[in-house]
Amino acid sequence: MNKLLASLIAGTFAVVSTAAMAQSTPAPAAPTPAPAAPSDAQKLKDDLKKAQSTEKAKKFSAEEQQLQDLSRNSPNPNQQKANVDASKMQPRTKAKYDEKAAQALSDTSTNEAQAKANVAASKASGPRQKVDLSKLSKQEKQDLLRQLQKESTGQ
Repeated sequence: MNKLLASLIAGTFAVVSTAAMAQSTPAPAAPTPAPAAPSDAQKLKDDLKKAQSTEKAKKFSAEEQQLQDLSRNSPNPNQQKANVDASKMQPRTKAKYDEKAAQALSDTSTNEAQAKANVAASKASGPRQKVDLSKLSKQEKQDLLRQLQKESTGQ
């Protein structure tokens, strides 16, 4: 919220200061001397025109234009229409889950008695032991991770 407020204040200040600058009278500008030699910008423009007029540059430009045309028209309209027609012919299923997904969901569910037994076993195992991972070596951390994975999948 603070960033939004700061942005709004900065935007308002910019608009007001721009309007004030536009209303103030500009100081008279000093007359500019007539350029005797072409400026650096003009030299760059001339050099660019010369570079673009070479045969190699024209060939590259033509190849680039062909590639752009190909990328714009990559799937031609006839192919697109054929793809749409083919997809319309394929049967659509409205089921949210297929049969395998439904079976996987039913396999993971447990009955109430099993859930209560799991809770009772967890309570009977006693309080959890807290381990400070920053004090363990890299090998000890890996061993602990393996042990926890075995316990979680083995029961």
